[in-house]
This record gives sequence, C-alpha cells and structure tokens, in this order.
Amino acid sequence: MSNWLIYGLTSAIFWGIYTIFSKIVTSDKFLKIQPDLSSLLMFTGLSIVFIGYFLIKSSLGMNYKLTAIALLAAIIFILLFLVSKSGVAISWPVILFGLGQGVLWSLGMIFTFLAFSSGAEAAKLVPLYNTNTLIAVLIGMAFLHEVPAPDERIKVISGALLIVLGGILVSK
Repeated sequence: MSNWLIYGLTSAIFWGIYTIFSKIVTSDKFLKIQPDLSSLLMFTGLSIVFIGYFLIKSSLGMNYKLTAIALLAAIIFILLFLVSKSGVAISWPVILFGLGQGVLWSLGMIFTFLAFSSGAEAAKLVPLYNTNTLIAVLIGMAFLHEVPAPDERIKVISGALLIVLGGILVSK
C-alpha cells in the first residue's frame, strides 16, 4: 500500500472524528458552546499541533524553539482566558473536545501534506480523504445515537456505500 494512501485514510479518520467533536462542543445536547468560542478553542488546538509539529521537524536552534514554545504557551493561556471570561467554565470536557477538534483537524491536514509530499495526485487523494463523511456518519450513529428515521436509512446506507466505492475506485 502506498504511503500517500495510508496518509489519506489517516486524514479521513482524523477529520471524521473532528466532526463529531465539533458536534459535541456546539450542540445543545452536549457542551452548548457558542460557535465563536468554539472557534477560539479550535484555534488553540490547531496552534498546539502546528507549532508542535514545526518544533519537532524544524532544524532551527534552541533559542528559536524556546521562543515558539513561549508563543504557544501564551496562545493557550490567552485563548483559554478569553473563553472563560465569556462565561464558559473551563472543564476537562471543554478542553478535551474544544481543543481536540483543532488537534484532530490539524492532524488530518498534516497527513494531507504528507500525502501530497509523497506524490499523491489531488484527483485521487481528495476523494479518498473525503471518506471522512462516512466515518462521521458511522461514529454519529454509533456513539451519538443519530440513527436516521426508517425511511431515511436506505438513503444514508446507499450514500455511505457510494462514498466507500468512490474511495476504492480512485485509490487504484
């Protein structure tokens, strides 16, 4: 199996889970965090992963890396402070799901970068990582109990099968 194929499927998994995390963060059934504050939490998660990835991969000297770590710490502190001042109680679920949505999305993006740098063609990779829709639907049904009404099930199952078929066809 090609590296780009593994990277593309990994992106799909991260993005499928990210969608569920975003639902948990913003839905009235769960954490009920407003979209603007959810965006700040997501940005914090994005910053952690992208700056962390840069620090791991970078060949810059220790002074630059320490500066990046200080910047990351400041971003985390300031954004969590802003969210808490907006009336959201900072709790473990808020941190896990709020920052987690940004962590998952950015990990999906890093694996997309890796796929492209491994020679993936956009025409093949994009349909493959868009199987994240299927992953989100399955997780939503399994863990959030979002089972479609009986008259909608055939449409959901048919759509899911078409997504899988499309991913298989383009990966060959």
